[in-house]
Amino acid sequence: MAKRFNSLVVEAGGYDNLPFIEKDVWNYIDKARVLRLGKGGADALRQYFERMQYKNDGFYSSMDIDDEGRLKNVFWADGRSRAAYGYFGDVVTFDTTYLTNRYGMSFAPFVGVNHHGQSIFFGAGLISSENTDTFFWLFETWLKCIDGRAPNAIITDQDRAMKNAIAIVFPNTRHKYCLWHIMRKLPEKLGSHSKYTDSLTSTLQKYVYDCQTSEEFEKSWEVLLDTFNLHENAWLQSLYTERMHWVPVYLKDRFWAEMSTTQISESMNAFFDGFVHSGTTLKEFVDQFDNALRKKGENEIAADFHSFNRTTPCITHLPMEKQFQQLYTNSKFKEVQTEVIEIIYSHCILIKTEGAISTYQVNDQLQVEDSIKRVTYQAYFNEDECEVKCMCGLFEMMGILCRHILAIFSVKDV
Repeated sequence: MAKRFNSLVVEAGGYDNLPFIEKDVWNYIDKARVLRLGKGGADALRQYFERMQYKNDGFYSSMDIDDEGRLKNVFWADGRSRAAYGYFGDVVTFDTTYLTNRYGMSFAPFVGVNHHGQSIFFGAGLISSENTDTFFWLFETWLKCIDGRAPNAIITDQDRAMKNAIAIVFPNTRHKYCLWHIMRKLPEKLGSHSKYTDSLTSTLQKYVYDCQTSEEFEKSWEVLLDTFNLHENAWLQSLYTERMHWVPVYLKDRFWAEMSTTQISESMNAFFDGFVHSGTTLKEFVDQFDNALRKKGENEIAADFHSFNRTTPCITHLPMEKQFQQLYTNSKFKEVQTEVIEIIYSHCILIKTEGAISTYQVNDQLQVEDSIKRVTYQAYFNEDECEVKCMCGLFEMMGILCRHILAIFSVKDV
């Protein structure tokens, strides 16, 4: 578009001779965009909606039509997806890259995870453009579909239009940028810097992942800029300005259902594995979408059956592990057991006691590639309330007690 606009400028003999600017051209195109459904695509959508309305009383759909009666955007969700949101809608990931290159339009799914760690749909849309107005329509439509109950947290990439629409439609929802997407950009954004080395990358990653408090991160960030002379780097400046959206230490107070660093597009590939391939037409995709949802439902039922009828053995004689075994699904219990095993590497020391609150220093060791990394955390135990908190934030973010708190419990025989 930029090249075409410049050609118009040259033909007109300069910017002053054009009655419009480049932004006007973009606005016109965005307004005129409609879904390019291809041969059979419109009929496939219509038939799918009719079929689902007949089969499923809870099916919800909405179409965004322009002034000339052309379809711009569409959203739909079946009854199972809407019901699933009621149970697992605390955290939602939203990504539009999965089908964009294949069909020239954006498939926009709302995805979460269930109590088995399986990907589940909360609704999906096909949109003709990715501007703030379009996302505003899609988010508002989805909000109506889920009866006005906005998610507690949402994870997206750094798309500015998404951020603007989320702030308007979900003002109380915590918005996080996918950290994996950000860290993947390091070579592209910093590769040309004179001091760019593996040391710069590893230092940045260390400060991002290892800082336990916001004060520690602030100091570390200044050290990074000073050490590598990065004070003038515009990309890092913008990242720092939006640090509340992506730096883990600022996000430890919120439940993220293990999706805080999820590679969202990869999870979508896994969701449609075996149903969609490079040669799938849009008409075939609509049909296969229903099959994929059905298969995922069958997988969840199977996982439920196994959790109710098969018990994963305990690996210790600790009473608390037995409690976890009874409360968690099998898949989540295995994650808990990973923390239970690591208790043997977590050594806790009582630092001080003030009233009912005891403060512990917990020394831990982590396997990082081929070496052992020693890390120290602080954890707190309130005897009166039987409440615990660790600086690692694992429980708040994932709903699983960390090895540091479990080490305190094992010492106190809680």
